Amino acid sequence: MACASSMIAIDALVVLVALPTIQRSLDASSTGLQWIISAYLLSFAGMSVIGGRIGDILGHERTFRLGTLLFVVASIAAGLAQSEAWLIAARAAQGAGAAVLRPASQVLIFKEFGRRDRGQAMGISSSISTLFYGAAPLIGGLLTTAFSWRAIFFINPPIGIVAVVLARLLLTDEPPRRERVDWASAPLLIGALVCLVLALMQARYWGWSSATVISLLAAGATLMTLLVVRERRIAHPLLHFELFAHKEFAVGAAVISTVRFAFVGFAVFGVIWLQDVVGMSPFEAGVAVLPLTLPTVVFAPLGGRLCDRLGPRVPLGIGMGLCVGAMLSAAGALHRQDYGWLVTSYCVMGIGMGLCVSPAWITALGSTSLRMRGYAAGVIQTGREMSAALGLAVMGAIVAHLQSSRLRQILQQDGRLPADGFDRIERSIGKAVAAARHGSPLPTGIPADLLPGLKGAVTTAVSAAFYVGAAVLFTAAVAVAFLPGKSEFAESSRKSDDPV
Repeated sequence: MACASSMIAIDALVVLVALPTIQRSLDASSTGLQWIISAYLLSFAGMSVIGGRIGDILGHERTFRLGTLLFVVASIAAGLAQSEAWLIAARAAQGAGAAVLRPASQVLIFKEFGRRDRGQAMGISSSISTLFYGAAPLIGGLLTTAFSWRAIFFINPPIGIVAVVLARLLLTDEPPRRERVDWASAPLLIGALVCLVLALMQARYWGWSSATVISLLAAGATLMTLLVVRERRIAHPLLHFELFAHKEFAVGAAVISTVRFAFVGFAVFGVIWLQDVVGMSPFEAGVAVLPLTLPTVVFAPLGGRLCDRLGPRVPLGIGMGLCVGAMLSAAGALHRQDYGWLVTSYCVMGIGMGLCVSPAWITALGSTSLRMRGYAAGVIQTGREMSAALGLAVMGAIVAHLQSSRLRQILQQDGRLPADGFDRIERSIGKAVAAARHGSPLPTGIPADLLPGLKGAVTTAVSAAFYVGAAVLFTAAVAVAFLPGKSEFAESSRKSDDPV
């Protein structure tokens, strides 16, 4: 399971550093490059619920192997791509493979380990995925430089084949269940999720008020409404809404989603702040955020062990408290404009996430019956990916609005720069700060005495976004207090493990 999950973790970011090389090799357009990333994410998010439901019907062992093989074949196709469209289609197929294998892998870890070891097993799997997730840009850069951009896709087949062979040797297939499912509703579900996720992903670039974003949100809401109406009228629905009536599932899913919401914004806008205010290069900023992920590798197994011994409420409470505190302290520390004050918050956030991840999964899946666990894992995975897109969209909108407003106010008060040069100046802040840091001439047209004000505008905007992330995390942290204690949770898990 860890082998297969590492493929997904690597593939999420490994492509980013190779995009310029891919563009030159395939003569790809800027829009095409964006879709090379988006096709994977949209397919992964849109198909995860379906992938989880397939596991419930066909058996999770069989579904895991099928999803892994699909991912391997799609990776080979991506590595052999001869055109932009070919690569985009292969990336979409990779996302579909990930959507099938990921829920199955989570359920199989839950199934193969007893209640005393599940948390630790889930924590080890999470730490391995996090390690590869953090190392993916470095791996991509090394492979692209030493060999070719195609090599970033050819690292998946050996890992996937090993995972399939091990699964075949170590796991016993469940017999497929003869259960009628409303598969005709699948296009409605996939269409709704793709419209919603795409709108959230692109809102930063197209604008929340753009006709395209509004149309996508309206289409997604309409399709989802039609789906809910249809599912409530049939005897064997694709979706089972009773899942959300379980308090443990709702809290576990909320923790996973809110942590993802905050983490993505924390990482992305932290990197922007490090470049525009501290003056780091992109490589330096990438290294500087490693303290955000590396502690998770160490503390995820610990969070799992605490969950096994004490129940989920203790590690989740501690972990969420640390995450909220890290976001709040980072929001305040940004105004010192010194990385040394931020790195502590990064480390605390990484520790908090490590303590939260596996207990949250155990909490959510532990309250779900055997026949519904694949579907539950797919729902959580979809919510996780949508939360990442929502976090970028919401926090990005806050940063863009506040930064733009403050910069315009500064430039209007100064009066030395023309109004039509605002966009150019906003894009040049990082270059100007880096030039001042190294004693080089500033970009043309930016007075040196304006730099403190420009850096202050960026800092204020990013700080506000971090406060919003902390508020979102706090809502889930409060919900953790309503989880049952160790004995009650153990009894609930025992009942859900009984065949239905």
